[in-house]
Amino acid sequence: MTHPNGRNDSPILVIGAGVVGASIAYHLARVGLRVTVLERGSVAGGVTGNSFAWVGLSKSAAETYSDPCRHGAAPEFDRLERELVEPFGLRRRGAITWETTEAETRKFVDAHRALGHPVELIGEDEVFAREPGLRTAPAVAAYAPDDGGVDPVAFARSLLRGAEAYGATVHSDVSALSMYTEGKRVCGVVTADGPVYGSTTILSAGTAIPGLAASAGVDVAVGASPCCLIRFSTPHRLVSGILSTPDFEIRQLDDTTLIAAEDVPFGFSGDTHELAEPTLQAVRSQLVGGEHVELIEAVVADRPIPRGGRPLLGFAEDASGLYLAAAHPAIILAGAIGAHVAGDFI
Repeated sequence: MTHPNGRNDSPILVIGAGVVGASIAYHLARVGLRVTVLERGSVAGGVTGNSFAWVGLSKSAAETYSDPCRHGAAPEFDRLERELVEPFGLRRRGAITWETTEAETRKFVDAHRALGHPVELIGEDEVFAREPGLRTAPAVAAYAPDDGGVDPVAFARSLLRGAEAYGATVHSDVSALSMYTEGKRVCGVVTADGPVYGSTTILSAGTAIPGLAASAGVDVAVGASPCCLIRFSTPHRLVSGILSTPDFEIRQLDDTTLIAAEDVPFGFSGDTHELAEPTLQAVRSQLVGGEHVELIEAVVADRPIPRGGRPLLGFAEDASGLYLAAAHPAIILAGAIGAHVAGDFI
């Protein structure tokens, strides 16, 4: 992988093969640029692989859509759905959510509808009609008919297969140890096997970005927000779409795997069973057939959160040849991120 004859004709290096790096690689290769992806482990082996992977509008508060990247996320994701050849487990079966009080649920719906989002208020009977596996339901809930989820690992792989079809090269199990610099210019990365040169190096390695950037003298404010993804086995499909309630956030990844996402509280002991057990008990008590649900695993992963919460996309100010890319939530933003980055390179 080391370029023997200098840097001028080196490819663009993308560091990290989670969904952000995979989408960037796909979009750059799609416009005819030479791209090499380096991933320290397996594709989507980090936070992407342990993502709840909610695709839609009602995951976030309405005010977050003031960000241009978020505002254009849905149509850009729809474009990827049309373009990508390899399936990635997309299940658009709607999302039903409700808050602690009816007033909070109504406020949530009103805020989204004011922005023109297809989120509506439904009553108890319709909640049961759409999710007959529920034992109880609130008087009102928010319903987003277009929301759904993907298999996040399959999604990243599909993007990389698309990138490879356009000529990109993907290397797994190659760790970028530090930036390779000449003066104030980043010329690639240092690996255990020596330097790998790049005309530009794109850091899309999540929470590893600050440490790698620091080796080039660049300060990057990307924090780590831990989240627990819980996988359960189910005898059959227990829920149709996404359910987000004060007690759990769940969806079927496939017909016999239910996944849930839980925030990690301050002072967490490190025992993931402490996070999984309340969700398991809520699922067992609130879903028909829930008594047959069993815990498979619970994994804590750090979501990369740029300063201010908005996507970090752009060339570094303190070093040439370095581009920074971090965002959350990355799955729904994937198409918008890739298109934005490609626009910066053409």
